[in-house]
Amino acid sequence: MELLIIIVQEVDYECLAQKFVRNKILATKFSTEGLYLNKKNITMMICIEKEREDEILEYIRQSCKERVEERRVSEYNGHMFEDVVKGVKVGGATVFTMDVDKILKF
Repeated sequence: MELLIIIVQEVDYECLAQKFVRNKILATKFSTEGLYLNKKNITMMICIEKEREDEILEYIRQSCKERVEERRVSEYNGHMFEDVVKGVKVGGATVFTMDVDKILKF
């Protein structure tokens, strides 16, 4: 078994969730927020058989696209922090994978 922790933006979540439901992939969902842009994210935890990892990663690739948005961010200019507007990559997905030795349900 393998544990996948998937972090996606809210805008990408709906499409991905539909693919998971359609393909009987069970997930636990958490609402989270990034520190840098303060954007809302959805973090999902999925425990799957290793054989399904490529299938699930393909659903993520299809559903979560990286894009550039103009955002106001704080940057350090060497003396102080100042707000600047710049193009920032947002979206896409971050996936962490871990082997699971044991699953206990009570």
